[in-house]
Amino acid sequence: MAQPLSAMISYQWADAEAAELLHEELALRGLIVSHDRCSFPAGSRIGSNMDADVANCDAFVAYLTPNSLYEGAPPESPRPAIDSEFKPAMDRLARSKAKEGERCPVIIPLTHGLGDPRSEAPERVRKATGKDISSLWTPVTLDQTTTSITESEAATVGRCLLSALLGSGDDDAAPTDPIEMMVVTRGEGQPPAFLSIDGTNLLGGQDNCPGEPSAWARYMSGLRDLQSSLARWTHRRELQLSIRAHLSAAIAFGRVFNQAAGWRPAIAGRHGTTRASDAVGHEQLRTSLDKGERAGDLSVEIDLLDVGVSDLTSTVLMNVADPVTNRLCVWRQGPRSDLPPNDIAAMASSATAAIRDAVFEIRPARAHIFCASPVEFAVLLGHRLTSLHAEVHLYERDGSNYVPSIVIHAGV
Repeated sequence: MAQPLSAMISYQWADAEAAELLHEELALRGLIVSHDRCSFPAGSRIGSNMDADVANCDAFVAYLTPNSLYEGAPPESPRPAIDSEFKPAMDRLARSKAKEGERCPVIIPLTHGLGDPRSEAPERVRKATGKDISSLWTPVTLDQTTTSITESEAATVGRCLLSALLGSGDDDAAPTDPIEMMVVTRGEGQPPAFLSIDGTNLLGGQDNCPGEPSAWARYMSGLRDLQSSLARWTHRRELQLSIRAHLSAAIAFGRVFNQAAGWRPAIAGRHGTTRASDAVGHEQLRTSLDKGERAGDLSVEIDLLDVGVSDLTSTVLMNVADPVTNRLCVWRQGPRSDLPPNDIAAMASSATAAIRDAVFEIRPARAHIFCASPVEFAVLLGHRLTSLHAEVHLYERDGSNYVPSIVIHAGV
């Protein structure tokens, strides 16, 4: 397995909110992120861990502010963000440039509150640290009129950093084996992959929460950036996927890494690996389309786990902006044993075909999708659910109701 791509965020505690925002956006783009106590278990030796990360990280993001430069502090005060993180990272960069064949870390300095990023800020950094950042790669210049880095700026940092780490695919770094990826939006403690998308804190997965639509929009943006960077990096489209996530996260992943673009996911599950199938039916899968007497949206209610999905959708459908006059039900009929990989793949192929046929026949502006299924099914559903020419609204279970999660616009 290729080593997981990693990034370290250096900051001072007064800028903790900015560091957490950067952490979220980098993690949504597949990077293992370390930044002080948010990354290490209680009782661990934080200093030792941070030293190791400085020495080994693929990328180093320095959030440089009056706080992190310790301006105004007594001369003898400890300066961990400078002396234990920033200066060693800059020294490592200098050594790696001087030594042929040694891996160079990508270092991004983000100056905020230090004056003009091109003139005054580098001088203040040099004065405090003895290091010159004027020649470093600076793809992002922060708005100096704000009190801290913004969400869009942090996302841009993540996008630029990922592209720099992967490159254009013109060198020997492009993979010869399937690309190992992990997606986690529920739980923690999952072993990292080469690319590890982690939205657990952002989407409330540890508390089994459905996630807010604004957070889901950030998740989708991270997926699109990751897909674009990977597509530039390599022509190989095989993915080895491990996923522990909300079903909305799984469908969205499949939709972004879709069949039309040539991506081929192999999804690890309890009973083996599930891959896409071209099956045209499955003996246990049933579908029923109820067309309304007037035009309107389409509700797609998928229940492979016998949890009564259709009974839980009525409240949310009554409150959508436009009337939902059409209904497609997809369910499993037969013994309630666990589904092996081939059955999951065949059901996903058949369910997608039923959705496509319904959308083609009804021509709704939106398809509202409610799903209770194995997570592998959800990935493959999204993987094949492209070019619908209708908006796709995904929903997530929240107790006895469903709530909106992701909106995928037509053509995306």
